[in-house]
Amino acid sequence: MALGGRFEFITSGPVGQANAAANALTSAGATLLRARTFGTLNRSVQVFDLNGLPLAGARRILAQAAAQTQIDVHNFYRFAQSKPRIFAPQLVGLSGQGGCRANGLRIGMIDGPVDPRHPALAGAGLTVKSVLGPREKATDANHGTGVAALIVGDDPGGALTGFSPGAQLFAASAFAKERRGPAADVERIAAALDWLLSNRARLINMSFAGPSNTALADLIATSARRGAIMVAAVGNNSSTKATYPAASPNVIAVTAVDAAARRYRKANRGGYIEFAAPGVDLYVAKTRGGSYASGTSFAAPIVTGIAAHAVKRGAGSTAAVRSALRRGVTDLGSAGRDAEYGWGLVQIQGC
Repeated sequence: MALGGRFEFITSGPVGQANAAANALTSAGATLLRARTFGTLNRSVQVFDLNGLPLAGARRILAQAAAQTQIDVHNFYRFAQSKPRIFAPQLVGLSGQGGCRANGLRIGMIDGPVDPRHPALAGAGLTVKSVLGPREKATDANHGTGVAALIVGDDPGGALTGFSPGAQLFAASAFAKERRGPAADVERIAAALDWLLSNRARLINMSFAGPSNTALADLIATSARRGAIMVAAVGNNSSTKATYPAASPNVIAVTAVDAAARRYRKANRGGYIEFAAPGVDLYVAKTRGGSYASGTSFAAPIVTGIAAHAVKRGAGSTAAVRSALRRGVTDLGSAGRDAEYGWGLVQIQGC
């Protein structure tokens, strides 16, 4: 059962295998609820009610009928945020906000709605698109607006200026109101990735976290093969269990620290964590001005903003961006990479 009480399972696979996958599962008793094709990804996503067919059985059927197609529970993914608290860009080596621009670079984000009328975003290059279905209701714009401003905010007052102002931000709204709070499911994440890559926004921020999912893993891997450089928050469950998409080897995983470079107490831990960035008591934009907030959700866009400058200097792959981020990192915790801070606190280079 997917979160929110939905008995749905989702497949992801090459478009050419869609009919074979659907025929095989429906022949075994499953009901095809809906299907979508994402051309840029060359992926067909199909949502089924398995009607009692075990997931393991469905996987065996697909292994025979459509070997490259994955099926899993149609999970929701939650904002990787927490409640408000306070601090600043000096921790990552910026002498002053607004002086490090990424003019012309295309950046993508998958989040909730963004308020383009917010003063910090009114002068930014911003393109927004909802990937919600006709009966799905969008969540409020606070989280998305905060994340967007951390990336491309251009605030004359300086307090809400982002880490790569001047970039063109493509914001995919994929979070809807669900029974347990705002969430994006695999289908909407797929639609967002497809739209972003079709618009050549290859550096993509994902400030959300959820469970392992083979269909999502396929979509992330396919996006990476098409040149996506993805950054994700590790989540705030005080857990050592890997969360996704951050734990994917194709994604740069980000945790949060406070003004004293101490790990956010609710941040998840694990060997997949790569970098730390400010994310505790951070002043962020919201629909009615700004407020203090904490969470790995807000650390991830700082890393995305810093990564944008590496991309501007020619880092054209996830491996190249990882290497650029590691060059200036401030080691925290145990020497070298560790499960709390990854390689350490990111520092902006060559700005």
